[in-house]
Formats: sequence, C-alpha cells, structure tokens
Amino acid sequence: MKKLLLSLLLTAIYTQGTFSGVTYFDYTYDLSEDAINDDGFGLKRVYFTYQETLSENISYKFQTDIDYKSSPINVYLKNAKLDWKSPIGKLTFGMQGMNIFNVTEKTWGFRFLQKSAMDKYKFSSSADIGIGYSGKFNNLNYSLMFTNGSGYKETENDEHKKTSIQLVYGEKKLVKNDGFNIGLSFAFEPYDEEQEDEESAIITNNTMLLSLYSGYAKNGLRVGGEFDRYRDDGSNLTKQIIAAYISYQFTEKLQGLFYIDNYESDKYNDGDVNTDMIIGLNYKPEKGLTMTPNIRISTPEEGDSTTMFMLNFEFKF
Repeated sequence: MKKLLLSLLLTAIYTQGTFSGVTYFDYTYDLSEDAINDDGFGLKRVYFTYQETLSENISYKFQTDIDYKSSPINVYLKNAKLDWKSPIGKLTFGMQGMNIFNVTEKTWGFRFLQKSAMDKYKFSSSADIGIGYSGKFNNLNYSLMFTNGSGYKETENDEHKKTSIQLVYGEKKLVKNDGFNIGLSFAFEPYDEEQEDEESAIITNNTMLLSLYSGYAKNGLRVGGEFDRYRDDGSNLTKQIIAAYISYQFTEKLQGLFYIDNYESDKYNDGDVNTDMIIGLNYKPEKGLTMTPNIRISTPEEGDSTTMFMLNFEFKF
C-alpha cells in the first residue's frame, strides 16, 4: 500500500490531476465519575485523494485511508471509481461511496467530529464495489446502486447483491450551499442462511433499510433531522435512529453546533436504547485548519451516563 501512495503522489505531480488530503486528529478526556483511563490523543482519519478529468465526460478518483483501530500504518483503499457522463445519466463503476447517508452527512456537516447517524450505528457501509447510476430531473436528484453489499473492506461472499435507491428533492450539499432538501433512502439485500435444525437446509433472508430525512440552510443557520429503520429478517433484529442537528455561523471563524440522536435496537426482546449528544464550537483560525472543543454526553436506558471532553482538529490541503 505504501507503493500505491507513492504512485498516487507521482501521478499527481506528472499529470493534470489534483492531489488532496484530510486528517482528523483529537484529544479525549473522560469527565465521568467512574471513568476508565483511556484519555489521550488519537488519529481517526488520514485521507489521500487523487482525482483527474480525462475528458468532458470521463473522470476517475482514488482515495486511501488508515485503519486507526488496529494501527495507523495500515493503509487501505476507500475509493477507486470511474465516472462516465453518459447520454442517459452518470454511470459510476468500481469502489465508490454509497447513496445511503451521503446527503445527511453533508447536512450534519462535521464528519471530523463524528460520523453521521447511520454510519455511526453501522446501518450500511459507507462505500462498496459495484455500479451506480445517478441523475437529476428539475429539483429531484435520483440515484440507483447495485453493489456487492459486503462493503469496501471485505470481498463478496455470496451470489446476492445489494440494491440501494435514493431520492432527494432540493439541495444535496447544505454544508456548502443554502437551500433545503427532503429525501428518502432505501436498501434491500438478500442473504443465504443454513438452518440449524435441518441438515443442509438453506433459506434466503433479507435485510432492509429505510431512511427519511430533511435539512435547511440559510444565513449561517443549518438544521437537519432524520428517521432511520433497519430490519434483518434472519436474526429478527430491528434498529432505529431518530437524530437532529443544528449549527450557526456566528462569524467567519466561529461556529456553534449541537447534535443529538436516539438509538434503539431490539433482538429477541433484548433491547438496547441509548441517547448521544454533542455540544461544540468550531474555530477556524486559518484556511485548512479547524479546531473544535466539545462536550459529549451518552445516556443509556440502563446504567450510568458518561460525559467526555474532546478537542477535535481537522487539517485539509
């Protein structure tokens, strides 16, 4: 993978493409009474991206990231895709970002602080290998994807594929533009399971995801909310999220933010309910640098709540 990074860098130098990078860095301090001593510095993301437009209708993108949970030196491929603006709409081939929560992520707008709700609770992988089709009719954006369903870190393990549909009316990237949106994401994937009580008996189960969301941005104010529901017929698992977020740009360099989500899961009536909240203040002293002190409170239905102070940084070039 080191050779891949070097190749991307040399390609960017000697071609007409662009090379960019983003790093997420933080410091954590647990303020809870029964805190476990896991305070310290962390490196959560290091994206290296190379993009090039080959012609009016063809472009491609490569992106790498680090596996911070095991070791920051472990680098993996996050995107390797080609976009073709065909006569019938844009077609995307290869390893690409999913169309499940990309719009809500751009409404929440602070990926370096925390993943968007569905990504955080693993309702879907953020990227996968397959084919995508997208386009726009007046103010209606539409997207259809046919992918492996195993994500970008795993190889395909069965004959079934994941179908994902997204419909969004309005502005998709509220983190950059004023406007509003209302959207729907739906995903469906079958999978085979061997019956324990019958020898060699295989049945096909399904996973389904439905998400409804909306957002609004104007004059420095950005608000959004979503309702997400996931169902696995085979394991009798149902998961649900209700989330809301708001931010306001006080000055060019100062921005306040608030996030809250309520997560519920129910598996064989052994449920899990939790509410998470973030209150923070973004400070951008210079181009490419954001610093955000924030308080995070997590409150389970049973047990003690936890309170943490975090200082997050985002570096861009």
